[in-house]
Amino acid sequence: MLLLTLEKSVGAVFFLIATVVLFVLQARGVTHPLQSVFAEELREDPHDLVANLLIGLLPQVSRTALLTLALISAGYLVLHVVEAAGLWLGRVWVEYLVLVETAAFLPYEMYDIARRVTWFRVAIFIVNAVIVWYLASRRLRPHRSVGWPYWQH
Repeated sequence: MLLLTLEKSVGAVFFLIATVVLFVLQARGVTHPLQSVFAEELREDPHDLVANLLIGLLPQVSRTALLTLALISAGYLVLHVVEAAGLWLGRVWVEYLVLVETAAFLPYEMYDIARRVTWFRVAIFIVNAVIVWYLASRRLRPHRSVGWPYWQH
């Protein structure tokens, strides 16, 4: 459970940073972030291969898309904070929440693997399947101890 708790905590920090960055970009109207970063470099050398390559890799994003991504990121931030806090506090209901959330993505992950197999997609699927198996077996196995509530096992 400690690994899962740490993963949810790190995820919360990641989504906090992503949410703040996306809201700042949207508020400032920055629709091509890398172009802003490399603006000075391109003023000095408009044919800079690395700067132009990086700018070409990240497409221009509308302000509406930035706002949508920021709101989605904020939603995931709230979910990860609730999960991390609940896991740190040892709440049983959070295990069910994580179980349902993780299991809900397994069909999509299988579809994604069927479309194109990569080692990363397979690894993510295996990790999530192990999490679902672990949490389901932890919650569904009969608790035979006498005198202890089931959530203290």
